[in-house]
Amino acid sequence: MPTKPKKKATVVSIKYAAGAAVATHYGFVPMPEISIEKEHLTKAKTFLEGSIKEVHPFGDNQAKFSGYLEEKIAIIQSYMEKKMNHLQQPVMIYYEGPLKGNPHMKRGLKDRTFNLEIIGNSKPIAEAIIIETSYVIVKERYEEEELLVELNSIGDKDSATRYTRELSLYFKKHSSEWPAECRNKLKKDIFEIFNCCHEKCLELQENAPKSISYLSEPGRRHFMEVLEYLDSLQIPYAINHKLIGSRSYCSGTLFEIQASKKEISHTVAIGERYNSVSKKVWGKKDIPAIGAAISIYDAHLKTEKKRIPVIKKPKFYFIQLGHDAKLKSLQILETLRQAKIPVYQSLSKDKLLGQIASAEKMEIKYVLIMGQKEAIENSVVVRNMETRSQNTVDLKDLVAYLKKL
Repeated sequence: MPTKPKKKATVVSIKYAAGAAVATHYGFVPMPEISIEKEHLTKAKTFLEGSIKEVHPFGDNQAKFSGYLEEKIAIIQSYMEKKMNHLQQPVMIYYEGPLKGNPHMKRGLKDRTFNLEIIGNSKPIAEAIIIETSYVIVKERYEEEELLVELNSIGDKDSATRYTRELSLYFKKHSSEWPAECRNKLKKDIFEIFNCCHEKCLELQENAPKSISYLSEPGRRHFMEVLEYLDSLQIPYAINHKLIGSRSYCSGTLFEIQASKKEISHTVAIGERYNSVSKKVWGKKDIPAIGAAISIYDAHLKTEKKRIPVIKKPKFYFIQLGHDAKLKSLQILETLRQAKIPVYQSLSKDKLLGQIASAEKMEIKYVLIMGQKEAIENSVVVRNMETRSQNTVDLKDLVAYLKKL
């Protein structure tokens, strides 16, 4: 949920400004200043696989990229030290990457990414929000290209363990079929199966065990609900069984957004859950977290400067109640964004009273309420919080009705 905007707008590249405007509408706020320190580099080395080298997310070797571990550690540490307590919980932040101190690449224009993070939300709605926000940013950025979200899930620790065991058995069973140069790499890291482009390896990849087949029941339900959100948003997607991320810290959902034009495809966004970072680094309980990195800085495009627009305090607060209403919520938020109608929301909350209390605390004049009945009837209740009067408005008439208010 956005915090009160500052009076002066920040001057940034036009590409960053566009991403910031979309992110703000969906409830993300600028991340407090964080940089990678020596201790973060040291902690990252303690459990990152020795055979894996993290590279630029959108470079030639992008298949090995799974988000910069050092950046995740720096962000989670800031969260654990309560440096984000002034932000609405769960935390939803955006920032321009790479972070200062990133050892993998310089902060040149061609290396920059627009990043989104949601911390403290373990529910499938977190994936839905971050995928939808990334998709909208990319869609506006790559207008002439077809987009496809590819995603997969490796589940929780037990699910990943079972999957790793089956993958190892598959490798041993077909060990004589792997090319000699590939066989040695796979002995060091079994997940290299999915990074090899050797013709024989590609053939063996197709028949390899699939991670979603080994998900626990809670993990399977979680992933199916993520897919249900994408269906409701009409976002084109496909399951990519080769997306497995880094087994050091990735957990649950992973995704990429592919943009294609004239049969040439390239990765323009990546994302993954990294719930286990806090436990692996500090020995504490898992902290639910999911992040995304978006490529919006193509070198061949002209770079201009633009102010991030000052967002006026919204007059409206969107409230949802029930599964069907939550499924339609992101679709409604996108309709309002396109109509340039700012709105607050707290999709992470499930209870009506909690959402109304937030709206009252922020002194919002109008709330838009969608419950199960409204979801079925494609309508929302617009309530005046001062007079307590309310009207039921069809979704097709909502934009025009709100603009009159």
